Amino acid sequence: MSLNQIGVPDTDDQAALVEALTGVLTKGWSTAELLDPAVRRSPTERPLWTALADLGIAGLPVSEDIGGSGGNWADLAVAGEVLGGSVAPTPFIAVAGALGALSVVAADSDEATRLLAAISSGDLVPAISWTGEHDRDLVVSGTVAHPTVDGRLNAALGADVDVLLVAAATDDGPVLLLIDAKRSGVGIAPVESLDLTRDVATVSFSSAPAQTLAHGELAVAALARGRATAVLALGAELVGVQGHALEASVSYALERTQFGQPIGSFQGVKHRLADVLAGVEISRATVRHLAELLDTPIATADDGAGAAGPVIAAVIPAAVNAGNSYIQVLGGIGYTWEHEAHLFYRRACAAQGLFGGPADGKSRQRTVSTRHTSDGLASPALAEFAALVDEALPVHRAEHPTDDYPSRLAWQQRLHAAGWIAPHWPEEFGGKGLGIVDQVEYDRVLGSRRAPVTFAGVLGLNNVAPTLMRFGTPEQQQHLARIQSTEEIWCQGFSEPSSGSDLASLRTRARIEGDGADREFVINGQKVWTSEGMEATHCLLLVRTDPDAPAHKGISALLVPLDTPGITRRPITQITGEGGFAEMFFDDVRVPGSALLGPLNEGWMVTMTTLAFERAGVIMMASRLEQEVEDVFAEFDGQDLDESARVALIDRLVEARTLGLLGQRALSTIARKGAPGPEHSVIKLVWSRTAQAIADTRLSVAGPLALAGDAGLGARTGALGSRAMTIAGGTTEVMKNILAQQVLRLPR
Repeated sequence: MSLNQIGVPDTDDQAALVEALTGVLTKGWSTAELLDPAVRRSPTERPLWTALADLGIAGLPVSEDIGGSGGNWADLAVAGEVLGGSVAPTPFIAVAGALGALSVVAADSDEATRLLAAISSGDLVPAISWTGEHDRDLVVSGTVAHPTVDGRLNAALGADVDVLLVAAATDDGPVLLLIDAKRSGVGIAPVESLDLTRDVATVSFSSAPAQTLAHGELAVAALARGRATAVLALGAELVGVQGHALEASVSYALERTQFGQPIGSFQGVKHRLADVLAGVEISRATVRHLAELLDTPIATADDGAGAAGPVIAAVIPAAVNAGNSYIQVLGGIGYTWEHEAHLFYRRACAAQGLFGGPADGKSRQRTVSTRHTSDGLASPALAEFAALVDEALPVHRAEHPTDDYPSRLAWQQRLHAAGWIAPHWPEEFGGKGLGIVDQVEYDRVLGSRRAPVTFAGVLGLNNVAPTLMRFGTPEQQQHLARIQSTEEIWCQGFSEPSSGSDLASLRTRARIEGDGADREFVINGQKVWTSEGMEATHCLLLVRTDPDAPAHKGISALLVPLDTPGITRRPITQITGEGGFAEMFFDDVRVPGSALLGPLNEGWMVTMTTLAFERAGVIMMASRLEQEVEDVFAEFDGQDLDESARVALIDRLVEARTLGLLGQRALSTIARKGAPGPEHSVIKLVWSRTAQAIADTRLSVAGPLALAGDAGLGARTGALGSRAMTIAGGTTEVMKNILAQQVLRLPR
């Protein structure tokens, strides 16, 4: 089976590139010699790279005027996935790093332009040396115009190479040097690497002549760009490693049986592979974001450095987990030399030593210091909204200093009065018809200004209202205006004590009495965990109207005013000591036939529509997390935090940022295809655990202050309240089962 997790294209040209590249790899590369214990011959990179260069891979992001393919860095990212998915032995990372560095220098250097052309054609294979500061021990002598190099490179990427691009420090500042690998004074010795499919060498220099390509600020810019493009290539390869590990693991889990059933039906296997899927999608979004920045003409070297940090910090650990999971799912066969699994695990583990690795403090710091978010001000409508918020928010805060329910209600009323409470609604229903991309930007305007982003009637606005628009009668759609104005606050009566996430098992019943205009539904049963159930005026209630029908049939959706006789509501106190939930009891509650939303006994279809809008909201939730971490940073600003606390906060920022990038990719997929891709299914799973980790870290960093008193109230409440993140909207365990079954197609 194919899960399409390797070389996922975003354009038709990229799809053609994937097809052509796959064809070359099928003919020109096999792991057979590596996997034969009697041979164990290390592969060489040059023959395969020559074939790939003929395809145009070597010069993908280089202009055709210089001799390149005229593509972009996004194309290179897609190609890298395919290469990584086969653990092909190529100088891909070194070439990408060289192209990035030389592109900065080319405007001022004919030699750099010549090198770009030669590398793009495949005639020249470079090695790079700035994989990590620990890799270099060099002394540069002579002048900037005529330097010589002595010393050693401990881990240069590439052994069979023509030239070396070397970063070094001199008395006159940093330099980027070009050294002919074939000249006297240069010794290249291949070394056995953890990654059997990648050439690594030690390089010794003895008064080796060099050429200065750049020095000073230009060298710094070239090295930063080259490092970012090399990290892009590394990250892309590792996405391919993860994709292959996932596809192969799923295939094996479908075929291998234990105890009379496929091991893919075992929950432990499902959950492990669901986590791998999440890692793949997060990694792809992070890598493609870096490519997007590199392809943006206004992007700076700092932009690339900042975006490269999350690639290193997030993608490498995800690849290691995917490789490990591949071996684990295979069991004993995965621990044999003859099986390919260890090659993918080796590739992932070896990446930890490149560019400082995921634990590198500088990579983390680059993530903290750089933020790439849009305020949506390019849109005139959203610029108008931002100006409104800037004017109205100080007045609101003066009246409502905390974000409690009355504050959120008042803020909703204020935005409604200005015509901005439901901009995502169609214009005919009182909205502005904003698409989902603009919806997220709208949410970011609120979040960046620390305005309330959760309205008092959020369930009515975001979930119930779209369902009314689709299934409601003209009479029922009159609720829409009252939902906007907060005259009506709606909740969802879905969960029951015995059903939880399994909505199909609900037991609340509604028998039908009378006919025609006299028809009534008589409701009996109980609902629980109803968000805003105590504040709500109305409920979208799921009931079973045909008890003899199969589980997903015989369910109907009713619109129920909560002041109807026979309804009892009781607050549920959360572990934080706060309310927010309610349980509701229905004892012979009578509602008219006009309360039926959608067809009789087709409530499951209505429910899926409601839940679809609920799931769409997770993209906006993802965009808020980074802001939450920055708020925690601000909370502890100026305090003398120990290194472990600072690292923990930065790790949370990386996690939040990569989740936000996943949300952006989900939006791009929807905008491009009109429907969400698998990345959308992953967001809720990753968001819940990330939000929980943020709260836990805040509590830990607060230390003794968190134990008591007003100073630690936010940390205490956040840590306790975040327990709900992995339960609400579907528990983490249920979400993993859904991902495994619906996305990975594993058996129930």
